[in-house]
Amino acid sequence: LRAENPEVMVFKNAVFELPEIRNFADPDQLTLFFGAINRSDDWAPLMPGLNEVARAVGKRLRFSVVHDKAFFDALETPHKIFTPMCAYSRYLNLLGQAEIAFMPLADNIFNRAKSDLKFIEASACRVISLASDVAYGQSIIENKNGLVFRSSMELRAHLLRVLAYPEAARKIADAARLYVMQERMLAYQTIERIAWYRSLWDRREALNTALRARVPTLFTS
Repeated sequence: LRAENPEVMVFKNAVFELPEIRNFADPDQLTLFFGAINRSDDWAPLMPGLNEVARAVGKRLRFSVVHDKAFFDALETPHKIFTPMCAYSRYLNLLGQAEIAFMPLADNIFNRAKSDLKFIEASACRVISLASDVAYGQSIIENKNGLVFRSSMELRAHLLRVLAYPEAARKIADAARLYVMQERMLAYQTIERIAWYRSLWDRREALNTALRARVPTLFTS
């Protein structure tokens, strides 16, 4: 982007606050949360593995799906609930009631450019991330603050392990929440963000001159 606009600053994804913990109350029943838009190409190859696990464990695994009706319909289990497109606060509320956050991304140029926001959101809620290596592999420390899969077989193995050892899964989710608390709170970026915004204001005349040179049509009436 700096080739088009040299005044670009990148800040890591962060959260305003840590939500109240509301999950892992019943080790005999865990909920997998999936909420996304335009992800059918990412989850379709993994659906057989999800359904295999769902059939094997029955009511021990529930699904909470936001927006993606095709994903919901493809789940071969009665233990599922669907929520249409909703407010962000509702989305976070549903996420926080789950124990597992499913984050599938196929390996392509578009997905490689995605951020780790969903991992940060889930971790803040003490929800264990079950995520693809694409986009999340550099943020998640395997078996420490999340679980990463690179194939349907790995996804299946991770999910079965979480269901078999919910206490171990909770400890991973605790570690993920601690990571967010220590490193990914928006408050920690306040000084840096203010300094950048002030630098833009202090240099506004020079920046406007440079912008006029780059895109003169913006200044024509």
